[in-house]
Amino acid sequence: MTQRGKAYNIAIIGILGALIILQAYIPMLGYVQIFPAWPAISTIHLTVIIGGIVLGYGGGASLGLLWGLTSLIRAYTSATDPVTLLLFRNPIIAIVPRVMVGLVAAFIFHKLFKKKQTPLAQTVKMVFAGVVGALTNTLLVIGFTWLMFASKAAQIVPGADATNLGWLLMTTLAINAVAEALLGGIVTPILGHALLRFRRK
Repeated sequence: MTQRGKAYNIAIIGILGALIILQAYIPMLGYVQIFPAWPAISTIHLTVIIGGIVLGYGGGASLGLLWGLTSLIRAYTSATDPVTLLLFRNPIIAIVPRVMVGLVAAFIFHKLFKKKQTPLAQTVKMVFAGVVGALTNTLLVIGFTWLMFASKAAQIVPGADATNLGWLLMTTLAINAVAEALLGGIVTPILGHALLRFRRK
């Protein structure tokens, strides 16, 4: 990679990192609260997914780590709903799914259909990366929650027990999962194409 390419990557990761911090702390920018006491719909996954597409594994993982750390900090300092308060104070739940979002997005865009480099193929890969990246976060949060809180299921979802906690969480977070996946599929190719157009190797 040339010096120009390195400078581009540093600039993009700096911009996207700053955007994640702004999204995390400006109300209704990174977390859109639709219903009171209901987990907010995130838009930060879009920034991490785009980072994975434009910057590859290292950039995607780094931005995911930053998102995870802000989730952990917010859970201790400014949680807005019971689920955030209970779950995201756990570092594994707060950080690992966020890092995986960046890695999954990078893998889908850079490793799948490598011989297909047409604009249409890139758009399809970006849509796929956006949708799967968003679902990766939701499903891993649910999976880790089930593993770590099954014995205290009723604290997470009233009426839950160790056997049905995962399904109840999937039902509870279905609106969020669908909204975040749709955002990923629509917004990712729009912003991804714009940033890749100015990439320099």
